[in-house]
Amino acid sequence: MPSTVDRNINHLLFTAFPAWSRSLSIFLHLGSTPCQGEVDAELGSDVSETTRRRIRILASFQSTSTDVFSLFKPLGETYATAYQTLTEEKPITCVASGTVFDAVPAPRAVIIDPLALAQIASTRAISGSSVPIFSWLTGHAATIIRIFGPEHYGGLDDITAKIEAEAARRGVTTKEIGDSILTHTEGKIIKIPGVPDMYDWEFMPQPQLSLPTHSNHLFNNQRGMKQTDGAFLVTAYAFEKQSIEALKSWHAEINKEVYVVGPLLPSRDGLVADTSRGSTETEVFLEKAQAEYGENSVVFISFGTIYWPQRHEYIEEVIETLIEKKFPFIFAYASRIAKLSDELKTRVESSGLGLISKWLPQQYILNHSATGWFITHCGQNSVLEALGAGTPMICWPSRADQPAAAHQIEAILKVGVELIEVRLGEEGMKPLLRNGRKAQGTREAVGKELREVLDLCRGEKGREMRKNVQAIKAQFAECWRTGGTSRQEYDAFWKKYGVGF
Repeated sequence: MPSTVDRNINHLLFTAFPAWSRSLSIFLHLGSTPCQGEVDAELGSDVSETTRRRIRILASFQSTSTDVFSLFKPLGETYATAYQTLTEEKPITCVASGTVFDAVPAPRAVIIDPLALAQIASTRAISGSSVPIFSWLTGHAATIIRIFGPEHYGGLDDITAKIEAEAARRGVTTKEIGDSILTHTEGKIIKIPGVPDMYDWEFMPQPQLSLPTHSNHLFNNQRGMKQTDGAFLVTAYAFEKQSIEALKSWHAEINKEVYVVGPLLPSRDGLVADTSRGSTETEVFLEKAQAEYGENSVVFISFGTIYWPQRHEYIEEVIETLIEKKFPFIFAYASRIAKLSDELKTRVESSGLGLISKWLPQQYILNHSATGWFITHCGQNSVLEALGAGTPMICWPSRADQPAAAHQIEAILKVGVELIEVRLGEEGMKPLLRNGRKAQGTREAVGKELREVLDLCRGEKGREMRKNVQAIKAQFAECWRTGGTSRQEYDAFWKKYGVGF
């Protein structure tokens, strides 16, 4: 029987691997409650039911596990069946919620996290080249260039091929030597468009965490990027314009399209929804802090969902310094490797100055008028959320996209300060190109630096950084309005691949 679906409907499919920080901005997390809550909060009460029905959150399997690595396999195994159903324009059921979605036209394009190799392979096997596939790049443009880009843009070139060649020469597996080659440094000066020059070791201010082999992760990412037809880049021109332009030029050289669609933050004309999204305790704390200490008084601390400082005494020093300086603070420790002693938690509670929790509503906190500063690892999502909220940063980078972003934040944008004394490990303790400085490796040095930074935050330099970040916030608010940079690029995508434009 011929399909009766409306051919004037544009169907765009997003799929990712199950890590909330990478897939949050496309509202995809296995059809789970956190995802639906984000969608509902963003749409608010002024969006019609017809519009709401256009956003379909579908889970292809069900799991209660919080270990993202254990979810790769079942997602890869069940995606193909779900995608086949969509291409056949049949009704489909969400495994998690039981919701049955009506048939719609087959997807006109698929957007996939490049790490989701199983989904990319299934999409190609079913649709061939008839449906374009785009990588969903949530990372920092400058770091994408560094890790995956050609040498003439400051990149490592084809690092996968280099590691494979070296493994073959030595007669070992890529897993055995991959990380050692990836992390090899020799004091080479790295020049990436949009980032001040850095020594190669400055990209590793902290030792590598005990996670699955980092080089394997990059292998998969690079393979995924090569197998897709182009990319959606979730960053913003107001943050890293030169780096974005360089990344686009690199992709043009290999005949791949790039659409810059960041930042993807709660809109409401550039403002977040006035809700703490379930955390009443957070709202009460912020209102109380503002009443007692004034606007921009609270320090928010979060190192994301993966990274965590490797010296507990440095965390203790941060807490003690904030209490000493009478800075009210909120501390989120979401990483699965995060550990806080009972003594430290008791110290915070007895001080009356802090709130500590495994999960806290980050965007709500950053946008609250009581919040003044953000101690952050400088992951891409956190940086964009801070810039979008107009909140200056105190940077504590670890690896990946964080070191280059921290350097940009301090030296180019002038909307934050990078902590140097918190650096650890063989590479982290080496001198910086910018000023020759290197970390001393002591708690005392960390405390001294942090006290100086907090004093700076309360002074003229702090006011200057806040003014600068507020200007970027205003630019972010324009990105998705008519004529804005992200709106223009998104519209260009639909003019090429959609109908009715």
